[in-house]
Amino acid sequence: MKKLLLTTALIIGASSIWAQKAPRIILADEMSSVEKPTEIMPSLKDEGITIWSDDFSDESTWVIDNSGQQGLQFGWNINAVSDGWYAANGISSTSGGNYAELVNGDPFEGTQALDVVYTLTTANPIDVIGLAGTNQVTLEFEQFGARFNDLQQILYSTDGITFNPIGDNLDQPVLSASGGAAYDNPDLKQINLGTVLSATNDPIWLQFSWTTNYPGSAENPNVWVTYGWYIDDVRIVTNPGNDLQVTDTYWGSAGLNYYQIPITQVAPIDFEAALFNGGNNIQTNVTLNADINAGSFTGVSDAVSIDPLGFDTISLNTQFTPDAVGEYTIVQTISADSLDDVPSNNEIANINFDVVEYIYARDNNAVGGSTSNGDDGFESGNLFDIWTDQTVKAIDVRIPGGNNGAQLGVEFYVKLYSLDSEGEFIYENESDPLVLTQQMLNTSLTVPLLSPVDLYANTTYLAVVGCFESGFRVSTAGDSDPQTSFFQDLADGTWYYQTGTPFVRLNFDPTIGIEENNTSFQVGNIFPNPANENANLRVVMKNAQNINLEISDLSGRIISSENLDLNQGENIVPLNAKNLKCGIYNITIASNNNAVSRKLTIK
Repeated sequence: MKKLLLTTALIIGASSIWAQKAPRIILADEMSSVEKPTEIMPSLKDEGITIWSDDFSDESTWVIDNSGQQGLQFGWNINAVSDGWYAANGISSTSGGNYAELVNGDPFEGTQALDVVYTLTTANPIDVIGLAGTNQVTLEFEQFGARFNDLQQILYSTDGITFNPIGDNLDQPVLSASGGAAYDNPDLKQINLGTVLSATNDPIWLQFSWTTNYPGSAENPNVWVTYGWYIDDVRIVTNPGNDLQVTDTYWGSAGLNYYQIPITQVAPIDFEAALFNGGNNIQTNVTLNADINAGSFTGVSDAVSIDPLGFDTISLNTQFTPDAVGEYTIVQTISADSLDDVPSNNEIANINFDVVEYIYARDNNAVGGSTSNGDDGFESGNLFDIWTDQTVKAIDVRIPGGNNGAQLGVEFYVKLYSLDSEGEFIYENESDPLVLTQQMLNTSLTVPLLSPVDLYANTTYLAVVGCFESGFRVSTAGDSDPQTSFFQDLADGTWYYQTGTPFVRLNFDPTIGIEENNTSFQVGNIFPNPANENANLRVVMKNAQNINLEISDLSGRIISSENLDLNQGENIVPLNAKNLKCGIYNITIASNNNAVSRKLTIK
């Protein structure tokens, strides 16, 4: 995989669009690299008992530090009115009335403050051990808002000075043009404090902190945009006796999951669940169970025992390999000897995918957003593992229309790369450029490659759609794990990963006719493009012959013209751009009565 781990984030408002390319999102389990030894003592109180709570009805129970910023548009405030730009009605909390709200300016007006850390801290320490008689307690609070480039953290301290993180909202999806969603209103956030508190712990202060998740890009106002963070009904409760929690799930073949799989590319599928025991009792005979298509296949993991506050990852001990074209529904459950006191946090959503004749799709077909790159060109697409040698003739894409859709008249293309042993993308083939028309929008569009490409087993390929101009977008549907869907900024040639899955698919339909742009030769795109001094043009000749290569500016003035003898098959034609000024030029290949033009940008 690519070693440059970066993301693309987009945020869409009623009339403005911001684009942000930033370092990769830090995973929640990276927040602390040292595991704290767990001390457990018997609970002296029944589970689920509230030992401390605060509903923000008294502002004096909290201390606010807003980094020197003034006014309700910056930092934390406590009242019953939503003061931010995003949510008109604030949080729909259980208690109602006052709540805490985090704001940082208005991105439509460009007023967000930079280089700030906003904190909201309990005014007095909480004697958890004295109140509960145990360290087996959970912090709960209701929240609302959404995440963009935010780092929304929860911290604790035993001296009121040094605070350590115990949770964050990095598990929430980014709400952007690529998809995502706001938090539930309200969303109940739970953090088991038994993982950090000792059996004789000193009283603690709690703190809610907000800043950017990308301090390395702190001078960019986009990384300080926030939808807002709303908090109410904070409480600490004693832990239940039995509480298995599913913290993560995985399904797929060799790290990638697909929602449409060609019958020729079927491979064994794994199913896995990460579990946490948030209760006071050991959980025995814990298993992951799977039922596929109502009993046509059943699988179970090896049974494990998980200690209180312990973690484990369990997998089905038998892989599932589909054997026929059709729809597949996977129902997964977690079972144990004990009856779970909080069953809602160990439920696993059903999985649905199709085995088909020709389409290989990473997206889930539920279009929820789109990807663009502001004024710059880009390429966006997905990795695909090939398990059986097969020839691909086309790539399917979906391009969005409407108010936030792609602009008609832009030129776009599809392209195929292979992935080498060093994780680099190697060019394989592409399509002719197409001009976007109304009929191409909001549909699965099949774009033929210049020539069929033989794909080889045990090789990974990257299929992308791209455009050198501004105004282009590609639809996204579902989420991708980091380093499995990619985005190239053509302005600087940098690859990033993206977590919204582009609607870009491999199409193995053998009946697809390769559309030739003329009868004697085919012309690919120029690469690199934009270029500084040197670029190349791929020309595939039906027969060896002489062609004319002409460079002209947009006014039609001819800059240079030369005759070239090209061989039958593929030719890589160098373009000398050293004497060209910055701008856009037409590169024209002509032979007899046939001519094809491509645009070259000199930067």
